[in-house]
Amino acid sequence: MREIAVERLPETFSGPDPNIHENVYGDPEALRQAMHQLPRGQREAVKLLKLREMSLKEAAAITGMSIGALKVAVHRAVRTLRTLLNHEA
Repeated sequence: MREIAVERLPETFSGPDPNIHENVYGDPEALRQAMHQLPRGQREAVKLLKLREMSLKEAAAITGMSIGALKVAVHRAVRTLRTLLNHEA
């Protein structure tokens, strides 16, 4: 399968994400704002794997990223989100 650079993909999900709600993630607006501060590849990895609950294989097929790259992207994104949202690791 040919890999596609994430920068060349259209935004997978635009607008408010119905899977972001207060009882799970705290303030949904704060999370949306923090998500927009992430690099696009990290943001897409989080949206696909955490919010849409796709498998690594499914997300890899959509993004063209390797499974290892997706894992790294999510790890870095979560670390950044915790910092931005002032949560302890």
